[in-house]
Amino acid sequence: MTPTRRLVRLLAVLALVGCTADAGGNPSPTPSASDFTLVVSPSEEPAAIRMAIPGSRYCFLVRVDDASGSLQPVAIDATAAKAEVVDISPAELVPGVVGEVCVVADPTTAETSGSVTITASRDGVTKTVDRSLPVFPLDGDRAADAQPYFERWVAWLAAEHPELGITADQDWEPVFVSTLLIVSHYSYWSEDWEITVAWHVMIAPDDWSEVHLRRRGVDLAPSLAFRIESVSGGTDPIEVAPPAEVVR
Repeated sequence: MTPTRRLVRLLAVLALVGCTADAGGNPSPTPSASDFTLVVSPSEEPAAIRMAIPGSRYCFLVRVDDASGSLQPVAIDATAAKAEVVDISPAELVPGVVGEVCVVADPTTAETSGSVTITASRDGVTKTVDRSLPVFPLDGDRAADAQPYFERWVAWLAAEHPELGITADQDWEPVFVSTLLIVSHYSYWSEDWEITVAWHVMIAPDDWSEVHLRRRGVDLAPSLAFRIESVSGGTDPIEVAPPAEVVR
């Protein structure tokens, strides 16, 4: 074998090794068909984006990531302390689909903290994620303040973005979410969407409002967001970057 042909063969072998080895020269492991990662949102920190009140539905978002590419469903279960698990949808979660684990905090007259444990199991492999559940004895009367902002945003979305299929005629469930500093939030759920409206309680020109849109079953965080710089000033909505996590 000539030196040139020997060099070509050596380079070919090295190329094949590089495709199946890591940076240290060790063979790359093949992902197990039974292994997976359980992702839960919102994250444990910052705690400011998470607040439950007694009697109101509070939903964690769950997704299973499977590096092997398997679409075999994973069984989702949950337990809670100082709260009741009221819905797990779907209970058999296909990798890549975003599910929901919903709880309702127990009645309380003082600030307290519960917990939720979410478990995913498949073929003898079990993954668990724990989340604390801060509970505040509020009455959720912010819904009345949120309604005008929600109606304004839905009317605008129906007119300017009909491709989203969002209309006032749909059944919308109002759901309490946290207030971040002096920015109030409230969410509304339909069969396909979670819409969160936010409004800055200030005088013009700082009385802005935003809407954050999350596709249920698809998005782990809002994927679209729009902003009005001044509600009283009548400024036109503009598209902005959506927040990295949902507010609860």
